[in-house]
Amino acid sequence: MTFMSLVFLFPTAPAPEAPLMNYSIVVLGGILILSVIYFYFPKYGGVYWFKGPVTTVDHDLSNEDSEGSRGSLEKRPVSMQGSAEKP
Repeated sequence: MTFMSLVFLFPTAPAPEAPLMNYSIVVLGGILILSVIYFYFPKYGGVYWFKGPVTTVDHDLSNEDSEGSRGSLEKRPVSMQGSAEKP
């Protein structure tokens, strides 16, 4: 998909004139430059307030066994309705 996106940025004919040129690369470049400028803009840019991905699921560390990060939930049998059965 990335390769095809790059291919679509090229002109349809070799050595195009200005009216026939594909201006999508100009628009993409402008958006990228403006985005980087906004990200590093003093006080309002994302570099000052963006904290990265936020974890919304708590991981229960009390049920871990010696196999590392796999908890006991993976070893429970699952019923036909999809809910875990109590051991």
